[in-house]
Amino acid sequence: MEPVVGHPLRGLSDGFVGLGLYGLLAEEAIRDLLAYTKLAPDDERFWEGTGLFLCLPGARTPMQEESELLLRERLAPLIMRRTRLGIRPGSQRVVARGNISVLAAMAEAAAAFSEGRFQRALIVAVDSLTRDLDVLEALAMSRRLKTPQHPVGLMPGEAAAALLVEGEAGVGRPGARVEARVEALHVRDIPDADLPREGPPNVLGLAEVLERTLERSNRVGDVYGDLNGEESRAMEWGMALARLRARPVLAGARTHWPAISLGDTGAVSGAISVAAATRSFVRDYAHGDEILIWSRSDTGSVASGLLIRPRE
Repeated sequence: MEPVVGHPLRGLSDGFVGLGLYGLLAEEAIRDLLAYTKLAPDDERFWEGTGLFLCLPGARTPMQEESELLLRERLAPLIMRRTRLGIRPGSQRVVARGNISVLAAMAEAAAAFSEGRFQRALIVAVDSLTRDLDVLEALAMSRRLKTPQHPVGLMPGEAAAALLVEGEAGVGRPGARVEARVEALHVRDIPDADLPREGPPNVLGLAEVLERTLERSNRVGDVYGDLNGEESRAMEWGMALARLRARPVLAGARTHWPAISLGDTGAVSGAISVAAATRSFVRDYAHGDEILIWSRSDTGSVASGLLIRPRE
C-alpha cells in the first residue's frame, strides 16, 4: 500500500457513494447555479425550453459497468426530482465521454439550438475518482497515480459543476446576463476503452483540434487545459505547441491547469475550466478577449473551444 494524494470534497460528500454521491453533488451544483443566476426552479416556461446535458465519466473498469448503467438511467430523474426543475424527459441527454464531456455537450447543445429543439441548455457535470477502490487500484496498477515512489502521475479529484448555455434567441430575454460567448468548438472523439490506459492513440490529435479552433482567432490571452501530472498529456500538449509555434496566436498566452489545485476531476474538468475562464472575464483579470479551453479523455479523445469576452 502507498499513500495517495487526493482531493475529496470534505464535509459535503462524506459517507456517500454511487448514485447517492452523484445525486448529492449534482444537486448542490444546480442549487449554486440557481442562487447565482437568481432563476426560479418553478418557472415552467423557462425550464420547458431547456435541455439537460448530464456529463459523466463512463465506466473506468469492467467492475463499474453496472454502476455506470445505473447512473445513466436513474441520475437525471433523481436530479430533476430533488431540484424540481421542469425539464422534460425528452430533453434530457447523458454525455459520458470522460474529460471531453462538457465541451462535447456544448457542441451538441449548439446543434440543438440551431435546429430549434430548445433555447438553452443546463450542462451538469459530476465525477469522483476518490471513492471507488476498484478505480484507484486500476489507476495504481497502470502507474497513473501520483505517489511518493511515482511522482509523475495524477491526483484523484471529486467535483460537480453546472453551466447554463443559451442560444442567440435566449440571450435577449429580460434579465439575461451574458458573461462569455462560446465559439469554435471542435471534438475529435475516440470510442471509450474498457480500461484506463496511458498514451493517446494519435499524439497529433490535440494539435489538429487546436488548429481548427484557432483558425480564425486573433490572439489568445489565456489557456485552460487538461494537464493532470501525467507524462503522456504533457507530451501531447508539447507536440501541439511545437506544431502551432509558427502562428503568433498563442504568443504570450498564460496557461492555467486546474488539476494542480483540484486534482483530476474527470468529466467535470471541462466545466471547471469554463467556469474559471468566465470568472476571469467577470472580474477583469483575463489577459485578453479570447480564452482557449481544451480537454483530453483517457482514450485520447480531445476537444477544444474559445471563450470570447462579450461586447458591452
